[in-house]
Amino acid sequence: MAMPVESQKATRHIKHHFLPHPERKCRASLLASRVIILYSLLALFTLSFLKTVPGHIPGILGYASNINIQDLLEKTNQKRQEMSVPELAINPQLTSAAEKKAKHMFEYNYWAHIAPNGTDPWSFILGEKYDYLYAGENLAKNFTNSEDVVEAWYKSPSHRENLINGKYTEVGFATVNGVLDGYETTLVVQLFGRSRTAPQQIAVRGENTTTKSPVPVSKPKYTSVEPKLAIFPYVKTAVLSFAVFILILFLLDVWYSKRHAILKYTGHSLAHVIFISFAIIAMYISLTPGRII
Repeated sequence: MAMPVESQKATRHIKHHFLPHPERKCRASLLASRVIILYSLLALFTLSFLKTVPGHIPGILGYASNINIQDLLEKTNQKRQEMSVPELAINPQLTSAAEKKAKHMFEYNYWAHIAPNGTDPWSFILGEKYDYLYAGENLAKNFTNSEDVVEAWYKSPSHRENLINGKYTEVGFATVNGVLDGYETTLVVQLFGRSRTAPQQIAVRGENTTTKSPVPVSKPKYTSVEPKLAIFPYVKTAVLSFAVFILILFLLDVWYSKRHAILKYTGHSLAHVIFISFAIIAMYISLTPGRII
C-alpha cells in the first residue's frame, strides 16, 4: 500500500531539516544561514545569562560548590602520604586566617595572594597570633568538589611544593561563597604553617589535633560551603551538547551530499566541520571552571 501524498510531503519536509535539499542544492534547513545567525545570538544570550544571573538572584551559584574541608584535609594528607611526608594537623588559627583571607578577597574584589592595597597572606596568619617559622598559601576557585581542588594543586609544580612540603606541620582551610567580578562563586583558601613555639607532632588523619601554643585557641571545626543551585554545569552541558549536534548535522551534510552527488551553492561544509571541531575543543577548555593560584 502506497504512502499517502500528505505523509510523503511531511516526511520530506522533516527529512530536509536534517539533510541537504537535492532540488534546491542547499544545506539542511537547520544549517541555513539565517538559522546559524540565530544559533550565534542564542550562544551570546546564554553566555550573558551565565555571567549576570548568579550575581543578581540569591541562591543561584555560578559554579557547583560541593566542597568539604574534611575532604580537603584528607585528600591533602593522602598526597603527603604518597610522598612519605608527615600528615598535617588542622589548626584553628590558620583556619580562621584562611576564612578572613577569603572574605577579604570578596570584600575588595580581587583574587590573588597579595591584595591591591598590599595586604599579604602572612598578615592574616599573624593577625590570628600564629607565630610561624614557615608558612605558605594555595588558592582555588570555581571547582566542583574537594578532590578536583587538591588534584589541581598537586599537578601544579608551585602548589605541589606547598602541598607536600615537609616543613609544614599544620594547615587551615576555608571555603566561602561570595560575589567576585560580578557573580557568585566559591573561593578555597589553604594556609600552611609551622609554629615557632609549638612542639613537632604528626597528625592522625580524621582526628582534630592541635599543637600546644601559649595562645588559647578554640576547638577546631570543619565547615563546608552551603549547597546552592549551580547553573554552570547545566549550561556547560547544554552548550557543548548543542555544539556537538550542529557538528553531527554538518557531518551528515558532507556524507549525504557526497553519496547523492549533490553540488550545493551554500558554502563548504567540510570547512565548517573542521571549524566547529576546533570550536568545541576551545569551548570545553574555556568552560572548565576550576582555577588555582
